[in-house]
Amino acid sequence: MTRLRRVLAALVLVPALALAACSGLPMSGPVSVGNAPGDVVEDVTGGSYDAESPRPGDSPQEIVDGFLRASISPEQSWATAREYLSDDLADTWNPVASVTIDTTDDREVSEVSASEDAASVSAEVHGEAVVDSDGRYRLIADGTTSLSFELARDAEGEWRIVSAPDGIVLDRLFFRELYAAHDLAYFDATWRHIVPDRRWFLTLQHAPTRIVQKLVEGAPSDWLAPGVETAFADDVQLASGTIEVDADRVAHVELTDAAGADDETLSRMRAQLEQSLASTDVREVALTVEGQEVDVPAAPVASTRIDSRALVLTDDGFGYLSGGEVVAVDGMSEVLSDFPEDIASVAMSADQQIAAVGLADGRVMRVTADDHPSEIDAGGKAIAPALDPHGWIWTVRPGDPRSLTAWSADLEPTPMTGGWTDVSRVTAIDVSRDGARIAAIVAIGDEQWVIVSAIERDFDGAPLSVGAPTRIAQLRMPGIDLAWIDDNTVGIAAGGTDSAQLIQQPIGAPGTTATAPLNVVAVGTGDQEWPVRLLTSEGSLLVMRGRNPTESAKGVEVLATQLGLPG
Repeated sequence: MTRLRRVLAALVLVPALALAACSGLPMSGPVSVGNAPGDVVEDVTGGSYDAESPRPGDSPQEIVDGFLRASISPEQSWATAREYLSDDLADTWNPVASVTIDTTDDREVSEVSASEDAASVSAEVHGEAVVDSDGRYRLIADGTTSLSFELARDAEGEWRIVSAPDGIVLDRLFFRELYAAHDLAYFDATWRHIVPDRRWFLTLQHAPTRIVQKLVEGAPSDWLAPGVETAFADDVQLASGTIEVDADRVAHVELTDAAGADDETLSRMRAQLEQSLASTDVREVALTVEGQEVDVPAAPVASTRIDSRALVLTDDGFGYLSGGEVVAVDGMSEVLSDFPEDIASVAMSADQQIAAVGLADGRVMRVTADDHPSEIDAGGKAIAPALDPHGWIWTVRPGDPRSLTAWSADLEPTPMTGGWTDVSRVTAIDVSRDGARIAAIVAIGDEQWVIVSAIERDFDGAPLSVGAPTRIAQLRMPGIDLAWIDDNTVGIAAGGTDSAQLIQQPIGAPGTTATAPLNVVAVGTGDQEWPVRLLTSEGSLLVMRGRNPTESAKGVEVLATQLGLPG
């Protein structure tokens, strides 16, 4: 594209950006009915940008460049982008097959070959992630993708694309404006906790329809599937292709082939629907099965909230920091405050009766509030252990990923098999507060990655195996520590000799990076206002205010992990 044309395109986009920022889904007034997946996207409220149509005399290279840029305008199923295609291809090209997220300025469009009536053009796209047709976001390990286009002249002598891959390529800035994140809700193996599965749907489409369709008739992400359950059996279907939302913000969901579901199953269905629609303006779900309204409440869901106060070990003892004082935890503070060996890490259960303790010499202890420490034989020095909501302690030796083991209350080991075959080293691990996932900083080949894997459990919560990992962030400097910040976000500390970073990495979404102190040694959950805490080697406890770390306490030896609240 010429310099002038790039400037003109930028001028077109600036006012549209302000309009898109104000856009939203209409959730009041008359009944709202949305598009089914793959339907033509009508020109409705906001959420899109003007795109340039092809100009007379455009070269093959300019046609391909313009076609890629026209992805910013999804109205009428990307009508402007289809203007760059031949009539036959415009009828068959599927823009919703995938979204490759990149940076526009990094694209390289070049002509491979050309004759008087035919041309081949290649586009090198430096993508960072791909969103598939089901809305699943996947990080691209090798970010360079080559896209091939064939062009021919039309009846007017203008170049048009006659062969192109399905899907669109979208700049990262426009992706966050045109697509919105929603979490499909699944249950853990014990049917107590909700586990999120993040998806991205086009804002011009009706969010409740897309969410319910994918929840009822779809499936969890492949990597997550071993660790979750759903109340919707494979044969359950939606009676209609759209979900109506009335003036009172009630979503009407009608199911077929579910007449045999008992009240417990229907109750779980309602819980999944309500939790999945929480990201929209839907206030209530009206559930109907085979024409009969379901009058059962949503199944109860266990909370994963934690105390907003930092749980720490200091010279003054173990407990919650409040107003500069350490508030003791009944039982556990007495045990840990006077522990005879140097403590390096602590993870405490929601009922405050169990702690997984990592010692400075690499040993692991199971400690209870009734003062019964027990050493776990991890086979050698282990990294900081993790504790899950079912009371199992997780250990692994840094140089031996296959030593990943879950330990019961009786200190019986269950080796975790099948998952991390490509991993050569582990730096840090943490289990999510719902118990369905484990996150880790690992080495794969010469690269450092943050991965998450599903934990397969039995109905009682006993872990059986760890599934194949999915990569959520590549680290450009050595990893230091990680922790679950919320139900879908992992906080990661990484640093080298001259810089350090805090990465807040959601699963299935782009992350954010901020500068961290060079001497950072641990990362933990903060409160609702400041969700991340950092600990330095000098004992400074920091909270992240935006991108700036601010000291909140001194003299902290250990920043402990909380699994929840008592009761």
